[in-house]
Amino acid sequence: MSLHTALVEGYATSVEHPYVSGFEILELLRLRSRLAEVEPELSSAERGALEAADATFLHNAPTLFRQVSEVASLEDLRKQVGVRPSHWWWYLDSLTRVPVA
Repeated sequence: MSLHTALVEGYATSVEHPYVSGFEILELLRLRSRLAEVEPELSSAERGALEAADATFLHNAPTLFRQVSEVASLEDLRKQVGVRPSHWWWYLDSLTRVPVA
């Protein structure tokens, strides 16, 4: 198994379990950022698996946000770390305010 496949599979597994500690959600966000760095190198199958995992992430966004809010302020973290706006997964606070169609 390639490193990229392992990263995608780890992310896909993690997003299916939103009721974990906020610290684990922070690790999930870091993992997704790592995937963004290597995204251009992903195979079409890995890219498809990532898209499916992102859909699950978005579905679970309210729960993920509640869990992470117990341990940290995403707004403060984004400022401290300098999160790029293109890393939408770090904006759970905003994502949970957008109605899902």
